[in-house]
Amino acid sequence: MTRSVPTTADVAVVGGGIIGLATAERLSARGLAVAVIDPAGIAGGATGASGGLVRAFDLSASRRRSAAAGLDVYLRRGHRGTWPAMSRQGSLSLVARGDLPQAAAAVADLGAAGHEAEILTARELATRFPALDVPDDLVAVHEPNAGWLPVGPLAHAMARDAGPRLRLIAARATHLLTSGSRVTGVHTTAGPVQARGVLLAAGAASTSLAASVGVHLPLRTRAVGYCLFRVAEPAHLTTLPTLVDTTTGAWLRPWGSDSLVLAGVSSQETDVPETVRPGVSVHEEERVRAVLRHRYPHLATAPVTGGVTAYDALAPTGNGEVTVRSELDGLVTATGWNGGGFKRAPAIGELAAARLEEVAAR
Repeated sequence: MTRSVPTTADVAVVGGGIIGLATAERLSARGLAVAVIDPAGIAGGATGASGGLVRAFDLSASRRRSAAAGLDVYLRRGHRGTWPAMSRQGSLSLVARGDLPQAAAAVADLGAAGHEAEILTARELATRFPALDVPDDLVAVHEPNAGWLPVGPLAHAMARDAGPRLRLIAARATHLLTSGSRVTGVHTTAGPVQARGVLLAAGAASTSLAASVGVHLPLRTRAVGYCLFRVAEPAHLTTLPTLVDTTTGAWLRPWGSDSLVLAGVSSQETDVPETVRPGVSVHEEERVRAVLRHRYPHLATAPVTGGVTAYDALAPTGNGEVTVRSELDGLVTATGWNGGGFKRAPAIGELAAARLEEVAAR
């Protein structure tokens, strides 16, 4: 891998986050030269702030398939066994009791695919995970082999796996280059990059780049806060699974050291700046605490010792997609994951790489 600006590549990937890197690694495995364009470098944007939660369960069948495929790759430590090992503390996904039939079908589907998962009632949760407080109107999907990953080291491992076929361009993409009805590359603040295929995987920044060639790609930013709490009684943290409450949008995971817990709650605040900065506001701290104290009472009085204020990209449909754009030959978009792209990234990258190889060969 080199940081020099290439004049040509088989594929230009705009976005050095988890989706762009997963795609670039798979493209390099197919023998293609890839230029990854991002002014913040590898995982320097929203990806770098991610909680790194990994699990297979999702009520949506399509998202579940890609999440399960992603979990398989993460458990194998990537395609070459070089990625950081996953912290397999397990995962709990809380769902409303009214969704129990759908959740049970999902668990059966995962079991048939070789993924261990089970339904736990609130009473069973109280016995097995006494640090949690889950009401009777919720049930949990427990995945003992799920957990979390350190995002930064993982992103750099993906880039290393891509080897010399990957070139990182620490510059901002300004517009797409075209010839007739075909994309021919990306213009950046460091100069032009010629390519037969282009992937837009830069979150909400992809919207203006697509618009530069007349492609409509509506995305909005959404605020994301990551709060780091210090709990007073940390002995249980070694056995505490990651937790996702689908009824409130709340989540948490052990930080992995000391007595710290990383937590957040999905926000409705949109159209925020595409910036990542250290620290969280007092309002965000109290918003997260007010929700999660009812699932994890240790947060009721736990002080916040740090955190990050970031963003993700929201698609109008609520679902991210890998799309070969019919408006312009050679252009593929992979955006709008609404904060759920990390666990699915290996599968998304595989699909995007296959599509890009096809369009670059035309």
